Amino acid sequence: MHTCSTCGGSGIQRVSGQRFRTCLVCLGTGQLTSALEPAPILLNASADPEQSRLSVVTRPAR
Repeated sequence: MHTCSTCGGSGIQRVSGQRFRTCLVCLGTGQLTSALEPAPILLNASADPEQSRLSVVTRPAR
């Protein structure tokens, strides 16, 4: 685990002079963790070439 560089490890991020919010980078924990496993969709993407194709829905021209 590493200390969050956005909030300095406090979990609170200064937005302006008197405004604060929960740090969205570390989700208020003050620590960054690395992903232990890749997302399931990425594991299967190369296994089946048909599933790895992307389809794009287009709108008709006006």
